[in-house]
Amino acid sequence: MIRAVDLNKTYYQGRTAIRAVKSASFSISRRETVLITGPSGSGKSTLLHILGGLDKPTAGKVFFDGNDIYSLSDGARSRIRNEKIGFIFQFYHLLPEFTVLENVMLPALMGRGDKKEGVADIRRRAQNILKLVKLNGRACHRPAELSGGESQRVAIARSLINSPDILLCDEPTGNLDSTMRQEIMNCLWALKEKENMALVLVTHDERIHDGFQRVFRIEDGTIEEISGEKYVPQGLFKRQVCR
Repeated sequence: MIRAVDLNKTYYQGRTAIRAVKSASFSISRRETVLITGPSGSGKSTLLHILGGLDKPTAGKVFFDGNDIYSLSDGARSRIRNEKIGFIFQFYHLLPEFTVLENVMLPALMGRGDKKEGVADIRRRAQNILKLVKLNGRACHRPAELSGGESQRVAIARSLINSPDILLCDEPTGNLDSTMRQEIMNCLWALKEKENMALVLVTHDERIHDGFQRVFRIEDGTIEEISGEKYVPQGLFKRQVCR
Protein backbone atom coordinates (compact mmCIF):
# COMPACT_ATOMS: atom_id res chain seq x y z
CA MET A 1 0.00 0.00 0.00
CA ILE A 2 2.74 2.47 0.99
CA ARG A 3 6.26 2.16 -0.40
CA ALA A 4 9.04 4.54 0.58
CA VAL A 5 12.04 4.70 -1.74
CA ASP A 6 15.30 6.31 -0.58
CA LEU A 7 13.60 9.07 1.43
CA ASN A 8 15.71 11.97 2.62
CA LYS A 9 14.66 15.13 4.42
CA THR A 10 17.02 17.99 5.20
CA TYR A 11 16.18 21.13 7.15
CA TYR A 12 18.35 24.19 7.54
CA GLN A 13 18.99 26.27 10.63
CA GLY A 14 20.86 29.19 9.18
CA ARG A 15 23.68 27.55 7.24
CA THR A 16 23.54 24.35 9.26
CA ALA A 17 21.99 21.38 7.47
CA ILE A 18 20.03 18.94 9.64
CA ARG A 19 19.30 15.59 8.01
CA ALA A 20 16.08 14.50 9.70
CA VAL A 21 15.59 11.40 7.50
CA LYS A 22 18.42 9.56 5.78
CA SER A 23 17.94 7.15 2.86
CA ALA A 24 14.84 5.41 4.24
CA SER A 25 13.35 2.62 2.13
CA PHE A 26 10.62 0.22 3.26
CA SER A 27 7.01 -0.74 2.55
CA ILE A 28 3.81 -1.07 4.56
CA SER A 29 1.14 -3.54 3.46
CA ARG A 30 -2.62 -3.43 3.91
CA ARG A 31 -3.84 -4.31 7.41
CA GLU A 32 -0.25 -4.46 8.66
CA THR A 33 0.68 -3.12 12.12
CA VAL A 34 3.96 -1.20 12.29
CA LEU A 35 5.72 0.45 15.23
CA ILE A 36 8.41 3.09 14.66
CA THR A 37 10.30 3.88 17.83
CA GLY A 38 13.26 6.06 18.73
CA PRO A 39 14.30 8.95 20.98
CA SER A 40 12.80 12.42 20.77
CA GLY A 41 14.23 14.36 17.84
CA SER A 42 15.28 11.23 15.94
CA GLY A 43 13.13 11.94 12.87
CA LYS A 44 10.08 9.78 13.69
CA SER A 45 7.43 12.46 13.20
CA THR A 46 9.12 13.85 10.10
CA LEU A 47 9.12 10.39 8.53
CA LEU A 48 5.46 9.83 9.40
CA HIS A 49 4.46 13.19 7.92
CA ILE A 50 6.31 12.36 4.70
CA LEU A 51 4.55 8.98 4.47
CA GLY A 52 1.19 10.68 4.95
CA GLY A 53 1.68 13.32 2.28
CA LEU A 54 2.08 16.20 4.73
CA ASP A 55 5.76 17.04 4.24
CA LYS A 56 7.57 16.73 0.91
CA PRO A 57 10.88 14.88 1.09
CA THR A 58 14.09 16.56 -0.04
CA ALA A 59 14.76 13.46 -2.12
CA GLY A 60 13.12 10.09 -2.67
CA LYS A 61 9.59 8.96 -3.40
CA VAL A 62 6.48 7.77 -1.58
CA PHE A 63 4.06 5.51 -3.44
CA PHE A 64 0.49 5.02 -2.21
CA ASP A 65 -1.31 2.24 -4.07
CA GLY A 66 1.24 2.65 -6.85
CA ASN A 67 0.92 6.43 -7.18
CA ASP A 68 3.91 8.66 -6.47
CA ILE A 69 2.05 11.05 -4.18
CA TYR A 70 4.56 13.88 -4.41
CA SER A 71 4.27 13.92 -8.20
CA LEU A 72 0.53 14.56 -7.90
CA SER A 73 -1.13 17.95 -7.75
CA ASP A 74 -1.82 19.44 -4.33
CA GLY A 75 -5.52 18.71 -4.82
CA ALA A 76 -4.99 15.07 -5.74
CA ARG A 77 -2.63 14.55 -2.81
CA SER A 78 -5.15 16.22 -0.47
CA ARG A 79 -7.86 13.81 -1.65
CA ILE A 80 -5.66 10.83 -0.84
CA ARG A 81 -4.98 12.24 2.63
CA ASN A 82 -8.65 12.95 3.23
CA GLU A 83 -10.09 9.71 1.88
CA LYS A 84 -7.40 7.08 2.41
CA ILE A 85 -5.24 8.15 5.36
CA GLY A 86 -6.27 8.82 8.94
CA PHE A 87 -4.01 10.93 11.17
CA ILE A 88 -3.80 11.00 14.96
CA PHE A 89 -1.42 13.49 16.54
CA GLN A 90 -0.01 13.98 20.03
CA PHE A 91 -1.67 17.40 20.21
CA TYR A 92 -5.28 16.73 19.44
CA HIS A 93 -5.90 19.71 17.09
CA LEU A 94 -9.60 19.89 17.94
CA LEU A 95 -11.35 23.10 16.93
CA PRO A 96 -12.42 24.73 20.21
CA GLU A 97 -15.49 26.47 18.81
CA PHE A 98 -16.96 23.20 17.49
CA THR A 99 -18.66 20.46 19.48
CA VAL A 100 -17.24 16.95 19.70
CA LEU A 101 -19.69 15.76 17.04
CA GLU A 102 -18.84 18.64 14.71
CA ASN A 103 -15.10 18.00 15.09
CA VAL A 104 -15.61 14.38 14.08
CA MET A 105 -17.80 15.31 11.11
CA LEU A 106 -15.44 17.95 9.74
CA PRO A 107 -13.15 15.81 7.48
CA ALA A 108 -16.19 14.20 5.84
CA LEU A 109 -17.84 17.57 5.27
CA MET A 110 -14.65 19.01 3.78
CA GLY A 111 -14.13 16.06 1.48
CA ARG A 112 -17.72 15.73 0.35
CA GLY A 113 -17.20 17.59 -2.95
CA ASP A 114 -19.54 16.13 -5.57
CA LYS A 115 -20.51 13.16 -3.43
CA LYS A 116 -24.20 12.73 -2.79
CA GLU A 117 -23.84 11.94 0.88
CA GLY A 118 -25.85 14.45 2.89
CA VAL A 119 -25.00 16.17 6.14
CA ALA A 120 -27.53 14.02 8.00
CA ASP A 121 -25.79 10.85 6.80
CA ILE A 122 -22.40 12.18 7.89
CA ARG A 123 -23.84 13.11 11.28
CA ARG A 124 -25.21 9.59 11.78
CA ARG A 125 -21.87 8.09 10.80
CA ALA A 126 -20.05 10.37 13.23
CA GLN A 127 -22.48 9.45 16.01
CA ASN A 128 -21.84 5.75 15.38
CA ILE A 129 -18.08 6.27 15.53
CA LEU A 130 -18.41 8.17 18.80
CA LYS A 131 -20.21 5.13 20.18
CA LEU A 132 -17.24 2.98 19.15
CA VAL A 133 -14.87 5.17 21.19
CA LYS A 134 -17.42 5.40 24.04
CA LEU A 135 -18.00 9.14 23.72
CA ASN A 136 -21.56 9.30 22.44
CA GLY A 137 -22.56 10.96 25.71
CA ARG A 138 -20.10 13.81 25.05
CA ALA A 139 -21.19 14.62 21.50
CA CYS A 140 -22.51 18.09 22.35
CA HIS A 141 -19.59 19.11 24.56
CA ARG A 142 -16.75 21.34 23.41
CA PRO A 143 -13.06 20.40 23.63
CA ALA A 144 -12.45 22.58 26.70
CA GLU A 145 -14.87 20.37 28.64
CA LEU A 146 -12.96 17.14 27.90
CA SER A 147 -10.13 15.31 29.64
CA GLY A 148 -6.93 14.49 27.78
CA GLY A 149 -8.02 10.91 27.19
CA GLU A 150 -11.41 12.02 25.92
CA SER A 151 -9.80 14.57 23.60
CA GLN A 152 -7.58 11.89 22.11
CA ARG A 153 -10.55 9.59 21.59
CA VAL A 154 -12.31 12.42 19.72
CA ALA A 155 -9.20 12.76 17.55
CA ILE A 156 -9.31 9.00 16.90
CA ALA A 157 -12.99 9.19 15.97
CA ARG A 158 -12.28 12.09 13.61
CA SER A 159 -9.53 10.09 11.92
CA LEU A 160 -12.01 7.26 11.17
CA ILE A 161 -14.85 9.31 9.68
CA ASN A 162 -13.77 8.67 6.07
CA SER A 163 -12.99 4.95 6.62
CA PRO A 164 -9.24 5.23 5.87
CA ASP A 165 -7.09 2.37 4.63
CA ILE A 166 -4.29 3.27 7.03
CA LEU A 167 -4.08 5.05 10.37
CA LEU A 168 -0.89 7.06 11.07
CA CYS A 169 -0.42 7.82 14.76
CA ASP A 170 2.17 10.38 15.90
CA GLU A 171 2.88 9.96 19.63
CA PRO A 172 -0.85 9.42 20.35
CA THR A 173 -0.24 8.73 24.05
CA GLY A 174 2.48 11.30 24.65
CA ASN A 175 0.32 13.70 26.68
CA LEU A 176 -1.46 11.07 28.77
CA ASP A 177 -0.87 9.36 32.09
CA SER A 178 -0.25 5.62 32.27
CA THR A 179 -3.91 4.68 32.72
CA MET A 180 -5.03 6.80 29.79
CA ARG A 181 -2.13 5.54 27.65
CA GLN A 182 -3.29 1.97 28.10
CA GLU A 183 -6.90 2.96 27.40
CA ILE A 184 -5.96 4.72 24.16
CA MET A 185 -3.82 1.79 23.01
CA ASN A 186 -6.66 -0.62 23.75
CA CYS A 187 -9.00 1.60 21.75
CA LEU A 188 -6.62 1.77 18.77
CA TRP A 189 -6.17 -2.01 18.68
CA ALA A 190 -9.90 -2.66 18.88
CA LEU A 191 -10.68 -0.15 16.12
CA LYS A 192 -7.88 -1.43 13.89
CA GLU A 193 -9.32 -4.94 14.10
CA LYS A 194 -12.90 -3.78 13.60
CA GLU A 195 -12.14 -1.47 10.66
CA ASN A 196 -9.50 -3.76 9.11
CA MET A 197 -6.99 -0.92 8.63
CA ALA A 198 -3.23 -0.78 8.58
CA LEU A 199 -1.83 0.88 11.70
CA VAL A 200 1.47 2.77 11.92
CA LEU A 201 2.43 4.24 15.28
CA VAL A 202 5.50 6.30 16.14
CA THR A 203 6.55 6.79 19.73
CA HIS A 204 9.59 7.35 21.93
CA ASP A 205 7.86 5.27 24.65
CA GLU A 206 9.34 1.78 24.33
CA ARG A 207 6.82 0.40 26.80
CA ILE A 208 4.36 0.37 23.88
CA HIS A 209 5.54 -2.67 22.00
CA ASP A 210 3.36 -5.76 22.09
CA GLY A 211 1.28 -6.99 19.13
CA PHE A 212 2.98 -5.14 16.26
CA GLN A 213 3.87 -7.26 13.25
CA ARG A 214 6.91 -5.15 12.42
CA VAL A 215 9.09 -2.85 14.52
CA PHE A 216 11.46 -0.18 13.22
CA ARG A 217 13.86 2.00 15.14
CA ILE A 218 15.00 5.39 13.92
CA GLU A 219 17.90 7.32 15.36
CA ASP A 220 19.62 10.39 13.92
CA GLY A 221 17.42 10.03 10.85
CA THR A 222 18.47 6.46 10.04
CA ILE A 223 15.77 3.79 10.17
CA GLU A 224 16.36 0.07 10.73
CA GLU A 225 13.88 -2.78 11.03
CA ILE A 226 14.45 -4.64 14.30
CA SER A 227 13.03 -7.77 15.91
CA GLY A 228 13.72 -10.50 18.44
CA GLU A 229 16.83 -10.03 20.53
CA LYS A 230 17.62 -6.61 19.05
CA TYR A 231 14.41 -5.15 20.45
CA VAL A 232 14.23 -5.21 24.24
CA PRO A 233 11.28 -3.13 25.53
CA GLN A 234 11.79 -1.35 28.82
CA GLY A 235 8.31 -1.65 30.29
CA LEU A 236 5.05 -3.51 30.39
CA PHE A 237 2.64 -1.63 28.12
CA LYS A 238 1.27 -4.64 26.32
CA ARG A 239 -1.67 -5.05 24.05
CA GLN A 240 -5.00 -5.78 25.66
CA VAL A 241 -8.06 -6.47 23.56
CA CYS A 242 -10.81 -3.90 24.10
CA ARG A 243 -14.30 -5.25 23.51
